[in-house]
Amino acid sequence: MRKDDILGLNLDHYPRQSFGAGDVVLSDGSETDRMLVVIDGRLGIDRVSKPLGPGDIVKSIEFFGASHYAGEVRGRGPGQVAVLPRGAVRACLDAQGAMTWNLACALAIEAIAASKEHA
Repeated sequence: MRKDDILGLNLDHYPRQSFGAGDVVLSDGSETDRMLVVIDGRLGIDRVSKPLGPGDIVKSIEFFGASHYAGEVRGRGPGQVAVLPRGAVRACLDAQGAMTWNLACALAIEAIAASKEHA
């Protein structure tokens, strides 16, 4: 996967958010109104040992299946994320098929429910 092309969206067309080590990139409880994609650098997620790097989508399950993000995401050094509005992601998936957005959301909701059952 090219880090500048996620879901068929050219990330060069979307705003960037820069971060440094320890900076909060995504706050606990913030709305899932945007998808973040790592462009450069590394991010750490609460209770997850493996950091996210270039090309990774930040908390994709929560983006599709919840109204708010749970846990903080912090920079592990300098870097940038692309900020994709929810509407742009939905339009892209809708263009790929009438049920693509709905299917992504349904699968994410099931994954969230299953993770809560095993917690």
